Amino acid sequence: MGLKNTENKNTFRQTHYTAILVDDAESARELLRLMLNELAPHVNIIGEAENVMQAVELIDKTKPDIVFLDINMPGKSGLELFGELDMAQVGCEVIFTTAYNEYAIQAFKLSAIDYLLKPIQEKELLQALARAIEAKELKQNAEKFKALLSNLEQKNTGVLTIPLNYGYEYIVIDNIEFIEAHRSYSIIHLIDGSEKLVSKPMGYFEEVLQHINHFIKVHRSYFVNILHISSFLKKGEAGVVSFKSGKCAEVSRNHRKDCIEKIEALGNNTII
Repeated sequence: MGLKNTENKNTFRQTHYTAILVDDAESARELLRLMLNELAPHVNIIGEAENVMQAVELIDKTKPDIVFLDINMPGKSGLELFGELDMAQVGCEVIFTTAYNEYAIQAFKLSAIDYLLKPIQEKELLQALARAIEAKELKQNAEKFKALLSNLEQKNTGVLTIPLNYGYEYIVIDNIEFIEAHRSYSIIHLIDGSEKLVSKPMGYFEEVLQHINHFIKVHRSYFVNILHISSFLKKGEAGVVSFKSGKCAEVSRNHRKDCIEKIEALGNNTII
């Protein structure tokens, strides 16, 4: 295509954002896909749809950060997508793509709704992306600020903010069963059996949760919540802890003594 890399390209943060393309014209989706791949490598296209019905399913399934949405499509228009989904709850930013006339474009401007006029220009695409990412970041920061206020008010453990590929999630700390190291990532195991893969090493969580007495390291790969241990099984000079969910974690020889002392201090666990 011979697209030029503009200086605006460097304004994006070193964070990946997800996007989907909604347009009934395959050629329009292909052109926008090529432009985004070259101009905005931090935007990962995770799906495409050619009508509102497909878009609703895709947005509900993938929870993208940004939706590029064509207005004039057969059947339901792009505008009718808002009637199918609670976009505020979904939390994605929408950039309309349109070939509408100046009268309609003025309506977009007055409503402070972002749009790209076809044929899409590089500069306008980058500017619209920058605004969408800024709006997304502001929403995320607002949610993190709410979590901060919640934690400041908490008398017990509070809420842990974890970064996920679609944004941030807020977890009640006492609902964490244990945290498992997985290369440079961590897997957070929750009491309901679900798991969260987080792009942070286990050492990060050890530091963040160090003030909470019932979280202890029992192995180089496991950082556990003693409150959810149901039993400790001795295994040579080491051991294995079982959780109320049925999951298990290894206890190394170096951490065995501390682990047993903490379990015995609670008085409601079984040591075998």
